[in-house]
Amino acid sequence: MSGKHLIALGDSHLEVLEFAAELNILNIETSNFSIVPGATVIGLRNPNSLTDAINIFKSKLISQPLNSYILIQLGEVDCGFVMWWRAKKYSESIENQFKESIKAYSSFVNYLLKFGFHKICITGASLPTIRDGLDMGEVANKRSEINISIKDRTDLTMRYNFALERLAGSLDLHYFDITNAILDRSKNTVHEFYRNTDIFDHHLDKAKTVGIWASKCNDFLNT
Repeated sequence: MSGKHLIALGDSHLEVLEFAAELNILNIETSNFSIVPGATVIGLRNPNSLTDAINIFKSKLISQPLNSYILIQLGEVDCGFVMWWRAKKYSESIENQFKESIKAYSSFVNYLLKFGFHKICITGASLPTIRDGLDMGEVANKRSEINISIKDRTDLTMRYNFALERLAGSLDLHYFDITNAILDRSKNTVHEFYRNTDIFDHHLDKAKTVGIWASKCNDFLNT
């Protein structure tokens, strides 16, 4: 056994990595997943957010060994919905929200560092999959009030991930995303092959992406 302990914090797109742990294909001995559906990066600033993500994440860290490997997966909700919704409802510019979201991410990561954790990996936000005009399915229905193309949502997500990669580099932390593996370069959106077979499920297909996630995560675990 490796003796390595993984703590994974994030939104529901982290479930694929939890699946990898269940399949025993991660180079770890133990793991502890804290998955908060709908969690946003900007919500990390608000202890009274609807998802209560920041408090849930912080409580998960209590009594965890400081030599644990920490992995964070957040941002899909921000880039795929929240920023666009706030731009429409409150006339908040995408650019200002983008900057504030990265600041919130940085603040959370610095909290982890000050807490005493040093093996930290930032992962890129999951690419959007909800098709243009689709308003069926729980998540798609909730997000149907914004009329933003999947191309624009993808472009924002990729730019956001580039900013996350720079943030990780500035703090000498690990970073990865799976964009290059799942991108349809002819459209610059997620490849049809990796979409969920349930068209109403906005998560990527677990069976088709679990190996990609495991490989990337194991690279981090081997550092």
